[in-house]
Amino acid sequence: MSADPIRRRRYGRWRATPALPLLALLAATLPGCAPADAPLTPVFRLTQDLDPPLDQTPLHCDVADDFRPAVGCVPTMPLPIQGMPRPEGRVLTVPVKIWPHVKPDLVVFEPRVRGPREEWRRTPVMLMEYPPGGTVDLKVPLPEQVKGDQLEVQVLIRPVPPNRQERLTRALPIGRGAVLQVALGLDRTAGGVRGSPVRFRLIADAESGPVQLLESKLVPGEDRGWQPHEIDLGRFAGQRVRFRLESEVIGRAGATASETFGFPLWGSAQILEPRARDGRRNVILISLDTLRGDQLGGTLDGKPLMPKLAARSATGARFTDAYTTYPSTTAGHMSMLTGLYPARHGMVFATGYLDKAIPTLPEILARNGYATAAVTEDAMLTAYVGFVRGFDEYREIKGKTMWETSGEIEQTFGAGLDWVEKHRDERFFLFLHTYQVHVPYTPPPAHDVFRHWEKDGQRVPIDASTPPAVRDRHLYAGEVRYTDDVLDRLLERLDALGVLDDTIVVVTADHGDEFGEHGLIGHAKTVYDEVLHVPLIILSPHLVPAGRTIDTPVSLVDLLPTLLDLVRLPAPRELHGESLVPLLHGGRFPATRVLYAEAPKWGSGTGPRVAARVAGLKWIASGNRSHGVKHFDLTTDPGEQKPLDGPDIEAIGRVFEDAYRSVLAAAHEAPAAESKPGTAKKPEIDDATVEKLKALGYMD
Repeated sequence: MSADPIRRRRYGRWRATPALPLLALLAATLPGCAPADAPLTPVFRLTQDLDPPLDQTPLHCDVADDFRPAVGCVPTMPLPIQGMPRPEGRVLTVPVKIWPHVKPDLVVFEPRVRGPREEWRRTPVMLMEYPPGGTVDLKVPLPEQVKGDQLEVQVLIRPVPPNRQERLTRALPIGRGAVLQVALGLDRTAGGVRGSPVRFRLIADAESGPVQLLESKLVPGEDRGWQPHEIDLGRFAGQRVRFRLESEVIGRAGATASETFGFPLWGSAQILEPRARDGRRNVILISLDTLRGDQLGGTLDGKPLMPKLAARSATGARFTDAYTTYPSTTAGHMSMLTGLYPARHGMVFATGYLDKAIPTLPEILARNGYATAAVTEDAMLTAYVGFVRGFDEYREIKGKTMWETSGEIEQTFGAGLDWVEKHRDERFFLFLHTYQVHVPYTPPPAHDVFRHWEKDGQRVPIDASTPPAVRDRHLYAGEVRYTDDVLDRLLERLDALGVLDDTIVVVTADHGDEFGEHGLIGHAKTVYDEVLHVPLIILSPHLVPAGRTIDTPVSLVDLLPTLLDLVRLPAPRELHGESLVPLLHGGRFPATRVLYAEAPKWGSGTGPRVAARVAGLKWIASGNRSHGVKHFDLTTDPGEQKPLDGPDIEAIGRVFEDAYRSVLAAAHEAPAAESKPGTAKKPEIDDATVEKLKALGYMD
């Protein structure tokens, strides 16, 4: 057991009194000295303070779908995909050649198989000694769900780590009120190959000698999820301490050496100390996936769609003309978290990985003393593509498949609320994402209240004869109404915890949905406003003016610079977005500001489509130069039903299209290794284009 008590609550902070103004000043400025209400702030994250530095990949790993930065993450190395004919029986013989630089004693093989246009299906994990020459024929059972005569097989290999491991931090100065938080876990592989129990020890090598702070044993199959611990470091205040992270695999009774192995993880290990608040507020970013912008303040069948959020928006600022950068989940959220258009960040689908040179909002906040966490509903926000970066905890509420988007809003928001309860004494950033209003539309009966529609001027019940798009639109509205209720309960609970007065809350969406307005259903197909227009509300008492309704067109790329501005942190250079803080206080953006959006090619298009808007006009380029550019006057035709004629206006659209595509070209031409943090080519509008718009009467 531990030689030092593990803290389950926080105590021992400095207190400044009015009678001692000098001490109060020191408390507000010196590390380890802070007023009684000072939040605990991460001052050292041990994964970044190891000696020698951590050289593992990946830097985050998951236990029970909860990703954390950890010491001990086991790399997964994918071997090339192999095409194979379907065998006569139920077993595939897969030849495997392990890369020569991988030579552990034991290797875990994770085969997966798919048929044409199918998802990958995992097969049982296999453990074996490193094969002679690195070559082996794996006997892979064929999953029953896999169809087709031609199959694809890929094998993921994971080296088994040594049974005894030790990592040491550099000497860290410990201040008053410091605590050490760490979560112990076992990599998911341990359960698949019947790994052994692991003993963990945490030792402080202090100036006065070594002190064991923690000893714990985890057993695969019994200890699920991360096991959190918090340790008081008060005895080391004023000292420099090196922390030793030791793990040892414990062999099961009768197990041979080759049967004794384990996968220990030290997750989210960090030292926190009380720090003065310095005016920086907590941040909660809530993304309601697929929520159209017209739902907030809108009605259907004579009923309000989001009455509770509409009422709350009156206590802060509401942006009525906010737009996404891409009508699908991955790209819209990555713009939200990077301040960049998809042409630069490149993450338009849940594949690949975000350029390491591009900083994200959670990374910036984490570097500046914020505890960071996310609860998402997986699918297109998978941690592996880069969303996990900067988060101390990144939890995925997973569906049955990558495409599962049924929504688990109560579970997601409940998990987020649990995290806030545990971290409300800290300065924090929480990101919540739910698919609740995404297809399939299955509102609870109590919220399935939109049961009539207007047909030929008559209000009639929705039944089996109702057009599918109309039926779906009304079921979608039920999901929206349900989401409105659950979101309001979340905000009520946060208020009861006493965190809202010191928190910036943002409610938005990554894109909308279309119900036949332009002949299509769903999203990711067009760049019309039914999929681009999103809600955007910013709430924060005494920081964001109440009752502000702002009709200036803004973009999701504006979110990162706005939040950094509100918490008084510098934004990366040359973002595509702009801070919205001036708009909160009555300012205006230049009339020449152009907002862009992009969508994948569809139909006969030869490339991604581009939309641009400025001065009440909107242009849509199809991706095929021979198809021309559609352009609309949004002031007279907000539904984009009547394209305008005129070569002069179309020519301006070509200028905007070329400007955006130049960003796309620059991102592909420059190797990622040569890119620098904060650099982003901007799609510029030139003076000649401005003069043309003025001459045509669209700009003063």
